[in-house]
Amino acid sequence: MGPVMDATPEIQQLSDIPEIKHAAIHALHKKHHENHVHHFSEEHREKHIANWKVTKYAEEDVAYGINYFMKVSIGDGLFIHIRVHQQQHHKKYDFYSLHETIKHNVATCVFTEGIYL
Repeated sequence: MGPVMDATPEIQQLSDIPEIKHAAIHALHKKHHENHVHHFSEEHREKHIANWKVTKYAEEDVAYGINYFMKVSIGDGLFIHIRVHQQQHHKKYDFYSLHETIKHNVATCVFTEGIYL
């Protein structure tokens, strides 16, 4: 993985692709619903979409394209870490994964400002 950099307008635009943004928010809410964490509601979902802003990112060249690792603010000092994949030789981007960690025996995908990529 390359160096962690401040987000650029191009990276923000990439993350704003509806299939990426909505897939990431859906994955977040599904994960937290399954694990009974944060009790996110539809109101939270709308707020997370409205506050969506990439703050940091890094790139990784892989044999089959480029992986983009992004730290995304979802409001209220909360962040998620996502991976987006660009297929080799194509401008097609796919939401790949949401970073998850275990805190106090509970899975979570939401982090505070102090956690970096």
